[in-house]
This record gives sequence, C-alpha cells and structure tokens, in this order.
Amino acid sequence: MGRYSLEVKVGIFVFISLLVLAYMTTQVTRGKFVSGDMYPLVIYFDNVTGLKKNAPVEIAGIEVGLVKDIGLENGRARVVLALRPDVKVHADAVAKIRTRGVLGDKFVEITSGSASYPLLKEKEVIARSDSGADLGELMQKVGSIADDIGRITRSVSNVLGGPEGEQDLRLLITNLKEMSIELDKMVQSNLQSVNKIVANLREFSEDIKDISGGNKKEINRIVRNFDVAILELKESMLKMNELLEKANNGQGPLAKLVSDKEMGEGLKQTISSLKTVAKNIEEGKGTLGKLINEDTTAKNLDKTLEGLNKYLSKQDKFKTSIDVHSEYLTDTGDTKSYVTLQIKPSVDKFFSLSIIDDPKGETKETSTYRRYRTDKGAWHTYKEEEKETKEDGLKFSLQIGKRFHDFVVRGGIIESSGGVGLDYYLWDDRVKLFFEAFDFDDEDPAHLKAGGNIYLLRNVYLTAGMDDFADSEDRSFFVGGGLFFTDEDIKYILGSTPLPKGQ
Repeated sequence: MGRYSLEVKVGIFVFISLLVLAYMTTQVTRGKFVSGDMYPLVIYFDNVTGLKKNAPVEIAGIEVGLVKDIGLENGRARVVLALRPDVKVHADAVAKIRTRGVLGDKFVEITSGSASYPLLKEKEVIARSDSGADLGELMQKVGSIADDIGRITRSVSNVLGGPEGEQDLRLLITNLKEMSIELDKMVQSNLQSVNKIVANLREFSEDIKDISGGNKKEINRIVRNFDVAILELKESMLKMNELLEKANNGQGPLAKLVSDKEMGEGLKQTISSLKTVAKNIEEGKGTLGKLINEDTTAKNLDKTLEGLNKYLSKQDKFKTSIDVHSEYLTDTGDTKSYVTLQIKPSVDKFFSLSIIDDPKGETKETSTYRRYRTDKGAWHTYKEEEKETKEDGLKFSLQIGKRFHDFVVRGGIIESSGGVGLDYYLWDDRVKLFFEAFDFDDEDPAHLKAGGNIYLLRNVYLTAGMDDFADSEDRSFFVGGGLFFTDEDIKYILGSTPLPKGQ
C-alpha cells in the first residue's frame, strides 16, 4: 500500500508539472497582452525580418511596451507599438530593430528624443526609423571578406612558397636585422654631434633674441620703409592702368600716337628713310657701311666678341635651383606652400627669392589717438586699436647666405619681415637642420621656426618641425614634402621635351 501510494504521488507530481509547462508554453507563444491604458504609435520600416508580434519595445534597455501589430502599407512594413502611458516620446525620436545576440530574438529600440521637440500623441508616426543589418546580408559580407582574405593568402603563398621564396624571406629578415644594427651604430656615433648641434642652436637662438631686442627700432623702421615702397609701387601700377585705359578709349598722347593719321604718315617716312640708310650700308657707303664691310672692322669685332665670351663663361659658373614644397600645419589643418629660386655665384655663397602662400595671411594694426572733454572740462586722450587680417596673403623672402663647411648663415627678408636663419647639413647634405627667426614685433614674440629636411632621392625630400614655437597661440607642428631641381635638371627636362614640327 505504501509503495502504491508513492507511485500515485509521483504520478500526480509529474502530471501537475506537465500542466505548468504547457501553461508556460502557451504564455510564451501568446506573448504579453496589451492593457487598456497603453497608447499606440506607428513606425514604418523597410525590412522587419524576424520581428514578431508581442516583441518587446525598449528605451535605454528598459522594456516600455510591445509590438501590437505588423502589416504592409505602400510597399513598407507598418508596425504599431503599444507603449505604457508614463512613457513619453518626442517627435525627433528614432526607432531601430535590434537583435539579442547573433541569432537572438528581434525587438524594437526607441530613443525618446529631445525636449525641444513636441511629444507624439496616439497613433502618430515616429518619422525616423532604421531596420538594422539583415543577418543574410551580414553573412554575405563576411563571405566576401573571407574570399578576399583567401585571394590574399594565395598570392602570399605563391610569392613565398617553395625553396626560392623561403630563401628570399630569410634574406629579407637578415637584411632588416643588419640595417637595424647599422642604424643603431649610426645614431650612437652621431649622438654627441646631435647634442652639440642642439646646444649650438640654443645659444644661437639666445643670441638672436638679444640682437632682436636691441635692434627692434631699426627692424621696425626697415619694415615701415618697405611698406611705403610697396604703396608707392601700387600707386605707380594704378597710374599705368589709367594711362592704358585712356589709350584704349582714344584719349591722351599715347592714343593720338596710335590713331593720328599725321603720325602714321610721319612713321611711313621714317621707315622709308631707314630703308635708304640700310641700302647705303649694304653698298659700303658712309662711315657705318665701311665699318661693317671692311675686314679690319670684322677682326676688331671678333676680338670684342672673344672678350664677351670670356665674360659670359664666367657667368656660366652661376648655379641655379628651384625648390617647391608644402607644409601641413597639424594644429590648424592649413597648408603653407613655398616656391624658392636660389642663385649661387660661388660654392659658398647664394641669393634666394621665395614666394609664400600663408593661410594665416597678414594682420595689420592701426592705432588712433582721440581726445574728448565733458562740460568744457579738461581734455582726455584715449587710444583706439584696430586689427585687419588679410586671409591667404602672399608673402616673399629675399635672403643672402654664406656656407662655412657644414653650417650656413643667412639673413634678409623672411616672410615679408626682417630675419635671420641658420642651417646645418649632415651625411653628405642628405639631412638638413634649419632654424629661422623673423617678424620681430614690439608686442608679440619673434616668429621662431625649426625643423629638418631628409632628402630621400635626388629631387625629393620630406620636411617636419615646429612653426612659431615662441608664440603659445600660433605654435604648430608641421610635416610636408617638396621637389628640388637644379639648373642641370631643368636643362635635361627642356632638352627631353619634344618640339612641334612645322607643316
């Protein structure tokens, strides 16, 4: 009887468990029910694959409602949500279809939006929606990536496969190891020299600062004189334009010279007289005819030309080079470009002219002193300052320099202001370190610039450094590159360019 009672109890327990499991299964299948106080909102999606009715709706990871209905309207999926009455959604809200895990259930995620937009009411539409990535599309992209990786690995296998590829790989690793050892030796052997250069540059910058501090008035006077010269040149160009415009309109003496008939007749007579003189010279008449046609004159002319050739041969020793490079300023994102023409009359001397496209432009300060008084009292004076900045202004540099072994000292006008510079060359001129100081102003610190160039090829180099590092507001790192051509390169390019043939 006891055994029978135990079997009955176990049977009853199993039966009750099956009933509970069946009930839970039906509840999961049905999902949650929509209560009467929930309010509906509508969303339109392009694709709702995997999204089911009664799927949860979440805001910030918290369940706030469920999917009430899913239908098709005008080729798009129309999804009706049922949200709790305490959940407020603004008009700029975004609805997205999310997945729990890689193969999990789909649900709708909503961002409630910002308070500056109005609240959505019942049955209104959430305008912004995102269907999310479809699993099939994702797997297709993964398969495409796998195919690309397979092609790359096959290419690498073809290159490195076999005894020859293995031997080449070993040789490459050996060369890299030897190169790193040689590079370490080179750095260690030149470490003392680099420290010495840095110390010299520091001393030189201090000397430049002392010089600029004691000569600010003279430098400012030179800059003012240069500004006056530019204004006078501008006025001359304006007058020239006015003269040409008058001539084009038939006004002024130049227009009269071109259009007057009497002037034209006089010009014809002059040409006729020149023809007569040329005929007499050809026949050997007159002093000029004898001078040209006699042998003695030809010999004297040959001697003169020989002396002229000797003079011109000296001028052939002049070396000319053109440098074009750009610098990217990392702090501002601007690009500064340079075009430089350098003429070397000798090995250790040079003159250089540069045109610079500066994105910062030029800033001109104007000070005005004004006086006023109140109620016929004492006069008071105050100062008005006005700054005018010209964006993308062109600047120029005109310098003279001399080389002492590996050092080059230069100076003159740098970026439209007085300045000096120092260069140091390393490793047969393959590396150049430079320092410049210019734009010595009474209020702002001098413009200091330092960096280096690495000449990778004969005509290509990279540059990097720090620009205006004395000014905390305008300082910026820069990187860039450039092209360098000598007169021999230019002759080669011009000689290699085909000329058009005549018909």
